[in-house]
Amino acid sequence: TKDADMAALFTCGVCDTRVMKMFTRHSYEKGVVIVECPGCKNNHVLADNLGWFGEEKNIEEILKAKGEEVLHAKMRDGDIYLA
Repeated sequence: TKDADMAALFTCGVCDTRVMKMFTRHSYEKGVVIVECPGCKNNHVLADNLGWFGEEKNIEEILKAKGEEVLHAKMRDGDIYLA
């Protein structure tokens, strides 16, 4: 979307579809971000700062609790770099 300033790229754990979704930093840091897999239509919680789905607040905390790794990337001059 026009106002999106963050993105997540991941593989759906249900159907193995690669998913890329964009969203706002404000919703990620202050609200709730739920994205739908285009393959199986499963919903994935990327951020829950309102406590709707548990104690973890965002996908980084959720994955850390599962022992998984999160990679960060930044865009500069139209190119994406791992941070």
